[in-house]
Amino acid sequence: MTDTSQEPERRFVDGRWLCYDGVNNTFLEYTDGEWKDAKEENSQLKEKWDQAQSTSTAVGTSTLTSASRSTVDGTASGQEVQRCEVNGVQMVWNNATQQWLPEVDVDEDFLAVYNATYGVNYDYDSMPKPEPTKSSNDKVTEKDVPLTKEERRAKKRELEKQPVAWVDIEDDKNTNVYVSGLPSTITEEQFTEFMTKCGIIMKDPRSGKPKIKLYRTETGDPKGDGTCCYVKMESVQLALQILDGWDLDGHKVHVERAKFELKGAFDPSKKKKKLTVAQKKKFFENQQRLFEWKPEKPRNYRPICECTVVLKNMFTLNEIDENAARILDLKEEVQELCARFGTVKKVTVYDTNPEGVVTVTFESVEHSDTAVSMLNGRLVGGRLIEASLWDGKAKFKRQETQEERERRERAWQGFLGSGEQEDEEKEHDSDNGETEFEKQPAEQTTNKT
Repeated sequence: MTDTSQEPERRFVDGRWLCYDGVNNTFLEYTDGEWKDAKEENSQLKEKWDQAQSTSTAVGTSTLTSASRSTVDGTASGQEVQRCEVNGVQMVWNNATQQWLPEVDVDEDFLAVYNATYGVNYDYDSMPKPEPTKSSNDKVTEKDVPLTKEERRAKKRELEKQPVAWVDIEDDKNTNVYVSGLPSTITEEQFTEFMTKCGIIMKDPRSGKPKIKLYRTETGDPKGDGTCCYVKMESVQLALQILDGWDLDGHKVHVERAKFELKGAFDPSKKKKKLTVAQKKKFFENQQRLFEWKPEKPRNYRPICECTVVLKNMFTLNEIDENAARILDLKEEVQELCARFGTVKKVTVYDTNPEGVVTVTFESVEHSDTAVSMLNGRLVGGRLIEASLWDGKAKFKRQETQEERERRERAWQGFLGSGEQEDEEKEHDSDNGETEFEKQPAEQTTNKT
């Protein structure tokens, strides 16, 4: 490390740093992080140089005597601190950051000026007070003592012994509204459509139906009142503001918060079982999915299921029973036939379907559209083929009955038996040393004689 006293002298002139090179009698200017030759003439810079204050002798130097000051200034103890004054601000050179920083002594006067300029007035009366710390003289309550494993089990058994009863819903969590003044001819669908004006109706996690109820008479006719359970509390506020006083088919509707009261004795058999953790998680996920934003599908959107073409009347069950290998042959034939219209990804033969269904999945909907237009109404093997796009819901795999299973197994055993018989005949002929080609001339000679 070189001594700072031997370095070229630097001065702050006209908002920039200049350095005088006495060897070459030139001035250097510090720009873009490096020293470059000054563009002005030396005579002009010399006058400004003499008027400026030296960075090493402007205010004087002082040695660092404390570890904290050396950390702030970025200089080691024993080195001189370089200072200068820029626009009335005292600056000090920091070797750690290699830049000039304002030198400020943080004292009471500085803090007073800073708080007066940038400080924030706190209202300490409105701020929450800290909880008082417990001293050794404070009494220890039962709640403060942690329970042992046996005590927790005993407490759980006591809770199980308590009689089961209805649980009251808190007002800030009650999203049920009571609606009266409804027409006597209203249906559940109409009531659901009417209440949906103010929000999404919650669905029952077990049945998946909307949680609405129309109170009826003994004969089953609506009384004109009912309840509705929303998902969000904001929907309750909207229903009270908008639907209350609504004219529905000449009837003035009244909406209020629902209050439930227990009539008669509690019947534990009517209380529904609690949902499991997995059921609760699935229910809340489906509920949250209702509020998710989904972008609109483009006008030319085609579902992926339309890449599959459904071909009907391709075979009969009797053909499959007589020759089980017909399934593989039919699959190859359809693969070869549909390859003319585009790339075929999969061919499936539903051998138990009485309609003779074969599905073909193409790579794109353009290929499937071409296949439908070319194959629908076409005669194949004397049968009229019906071709259509799959709607994504229809199921073609049919569960066969016991009678059909037995019939298919008998046909399969017959197919295997015929194959074994042919193999035995071939083995017998080979044992006799005769082949089909040797038999034919012998038969011809016998006929001639």
